[in-house]
Amino acid sequence: MKFKNVLIFGASRGIGKALAIRYSRIASKLVITSRNINLLSELAGKIKCFYIKCDISEKQDVSNAVSFAIDKLNTIDLVIINSGLGGPNWLDNFSSEELKAIYSTNVFGIAHVFEFIIPFMTAQGYGTIACVSSLADVRGFPGSSAYSSSKAGASAFLEAARIELKPKNIRVVTVRPGFVRTDMTAKNEFRMPFIMSPEKAAMKIIKGIEDGKTIVNFPLPLVFITTILRLLPSWLYERLIRNARSKMRK
Repeated sequence: MKFKNVLIFGASRGIGKALAIRYSRIASKLVITSRNINLLSELAGKIKCFYIKCDISEKQDVSNAVSFAIDKLNTIDLVIINSGLGGPNWLDNFSSEELKAIYSTNVFGIAHVFEFIIPFMTAQGYGTIACVSSLADVRGFPGSSAYSSSKAGASAFLEAARIELKPKNIRVVTVRPGFVRTDMTAKNEFRMPFIMSPEKAAMKIIKGIEDGKTIVNFPLPLVFITTILRLLPSWLYERLIRNARSKMRK
């Protein structure tokens, strides 16, 4: 399955940047967006694409970006929503504003894109929407309560959307990576097993989308571990993760 016209949200760094570089080579036309216009324009100067500044947490920005992409691409085969916020947030210095900011991007940002892209793809008669969630969606992880809960919300939303939109010939892909070496994971206060480069993650995402998968999970060892964690009874999970977290903190 090949995609001619691609729109990527959150393309200025990390996984999004790696995806943009790859799709600039294999797609016919590409639109990239990011809230960081400096990094975005720098990347656009190196690859074949159109670009527009977009803060995915701002509904009007997303409306403008989708309109821009429609104008430049005419048809949109694939939308990738990669924008995300995270980092440690321990409850001993908890900030509800920080939680709101994370949800504004990780959950409501996705909703903003869906609001404007679904009518277009419905009229178009087809389309694929791939959204980067996380393996952290399986449980509530101490020190990452805002991030893991936002990703759980995102994954549940995407699952419901996948069921609803299939009859409209719109495919929804949930991307659930483990640890990827990015500016965001650099903030983590614990060791990250099986961490990989953005380039390797991007290749796994592209292959999963092109292979027609609806859920793209990686790396396999961490998928197995998080699946076991999901199945554990709460009392056992809480005991294990409390001990693990205390040992993993740097």
